[in-house]
Parts: sequence; structure tokens; C-alpha cells
Amino acid sequence: MSDKIKSDLLELLIEQERQLLEPSVRQSNDMLEQLLSNDFYEISANGLIFNKQYVLSRLPDEKVPQFYNQAFQGRMLTAQLAQLSYHAAYRRNVKYQLNYSIRMSLWRLEYGKWRLVFHQGTPCAEFKLHLDE
Repeated sequence: MSDKIKSDLLELLIEQERQLLEPSVRQSNDMLEQLLSNDFYEISANGLIFNKQYVLSRLPDEKVPQFYNQAFQGRMLTAQLAQLSYHAAYRRNVKYQLNYSIRMSLWRLEYGKWRLVFHQGTPCAEFKLHLDE
């Protein structure tokens, strides 16, 4: 199995990853249901673990942080499993400083649709933001 990811799949996964940061998606259980696998779980940048049920109960009522993401890279782990990594910066409020992290997501092909099965954020040193990406 080559770990090379096709550019159209990489673009799709980046688009879906960014959709998960959009207020309209984060506030819609229907959209979250479509994007998250039933066995999804996340290890947040502060070390907390969330499953799909927790995300569905929390995100719709959460104030959406300000997100920036860039430097996306992808690779195929199997024909049905893709890995996406990128740099992210976010803040809960414009008054707060940015938090920087390296993000890793695993997307699995399920019944013809790519769904997020795992996500992890790891704190990292500050990096230069490229706001045009």
C-alpha cells in the first residue's frame, strides 16, 4: 500500500476538517453525525478525551473559538484509512492569546463517505500564521 494520497481526496479531507470548525456545522447535530464516525474519539490538546456522544452534546451549545489552520499533509494508511496532519492556532475569545498545536486526524471510508474516527491535538511552540491558506 502506497502512503501517497490523491490530491482530490486530500482536498476533500481538508474541506471536511475545516467544516468541523464552522459555527453552522458545530451547532448542527445532523452535520456532526454525517462527519463523525460512531466510534469517534478525540484527545484534546489539554489531554481530555471525548467520544462522539460527548461531542454531540457539547458542541451545539459551545461558543465557537477562533480557529486558524495551515500546513496540511495527508497520507493513506490503508485503502480505507487516511491520516491528516496540520498546524492549528485557536483562541476562545479575541482577548485571549492564541494556543498553538499540531493536529492529527484519522478519516475512515465508511459506506462511501469519509468520516472522522480519531483526532488529537498536541501543544507546540508558536509558529507564524499564514492567514491566506
